[in-house]
Parts: sequence; structure tokens; C-alpha cells
Amino acid sequence: MRDLRRRERVLAVVLAGTAGFVDAVGFLVVGGYFVSFMSGNSTRMVVSLADGDLGAAGIAAVVLVSFFTGAVVGAVVTRRRNLDDRPAVLTLVAVLLVAALAAQRLTTVEVLAVPLSVAVAATAMGAMNSVFHSGGEVSLGVTYMTGAVVKSAHRLVDALAGGSWAPYRQQVALWSALVLGGVAGALLHVVMGADALALAAAVVIGAVIVTVRLRARDLRTP
Repeated sequence: MRDLRRRERVLAVVLAGTAGFVDAVGFLVVGGYFVSFMSGNSTRMVVSLADGDLGAAGIAAVVLVSFFTGAVVGAVVTRRRNLDDRPAVLTLVAVLLVAALAAQRLTTVEVLAVPLSVAVAATAMGAMNSVFHSGGEVSLGVTYMTGAVVKSAHRLVDALAGGSWAPYRQQVALWSALVLGGVAGALLHVVMGADALALAAAVVIGAVIVTVRLRARDLRTP
């Protein structure tokens, strides 16, 4: 994250908060499964299989496949759009979140007990991780924070040893954004249910608009 420009770091924090928000909403809607954190779902799936609970394993599998599908589509977009990939990926995420909201409002379809809206939201979270990439690799995952927690520990030790505090603050900012986004998602779910996804969609749409305008400004600047 230290290699990103300031506005890119702000975008990363905003997206991490959005991921935490969507994760909390999806977790509450499905009943204990994550839409942006696949390590937890993988563990739940194998434990459920070991216990013979095929229904629970199926729920985890649906969310896993949805997230993976989103990651694949996001990767395809980054390859096809080349230098204009960030606005394209953000637009993809926004469209998927709007589709998730529409599915919530218009249908009761479920896939192995997973509401269609949650499956689409998980797809959006998978795609979101293609926003920041370098050399064909994801350079910053914004929907999972295990790496940020570990890096914040290392950066803290570096800072206490006389290094800069900026890298530590950057990692903590990502982690904190995910947590605060999750709190907001949980609270709004109490009031709005899965319709709270509308706020996440609005935030990403705003990110698309800002990113496009900044990109256009950069192109005008000699």
C-alpha cells in the first residue's frame, strides 16, 4: 500500500469499508457465512462435510463459487481494458451490487439456501479485488484483512525501531475501515435488511464517478 498515491490509498480504504459493510449484511442474511472472506467459508465447508452436513457445506460452496467467479471476471476486465481498467472494474462492481439489490427486491430465488442477492454480492466482492493489481497480480486485496493485520504488526515493530509510522497507519486504516464498515452494515441490516446493499452500491458508484473524473484530469494535464 505504501507504493500507492494518496488518492489511491483513500480509494482502498473506502473499498475496504464497503467490503466490510457488504460482508456484515451478507453474513446476517445467510446466517453465518461470509461474502468477502473466503478462508472462513472454506473452513466452514470442510468442517460441514466432515460432520455430514451437506446443506451447510453447499451454502459455503455457493458463496465460494460466486466470489471466485467475480474474481475471474474482474481479472478478465483488467486484461481487456488495459490502462483504463480501474474505472471498468469499479463499474463492474457497482453493476453487480445494483443487480444484488434488484435481486433482493424482485425475487425470492435461492441457490442451495443462498439468496440470489447474496450470491451476486459475493460475486461483486470477488471482482473488487481486481481494482488494485500490478503485473497481472493482485497488489492489494480490499475484501480480506489477514494480510493487513500481519503487515500492521510488522510495520509497528519497524516504527518502534525508529522507522516511519506512515506504513503502520496505512495498514491500520485498511483494517479499521473494514471493521467500521462491518459495524455500519450490521446496524443498517437491523433497519433495512438486505436492502442495505443500496448504500454499498451508492458508495461504489460514487467511487466510479470520482475515479473517472480524476483519470480525465490526469489525461488533460501535460
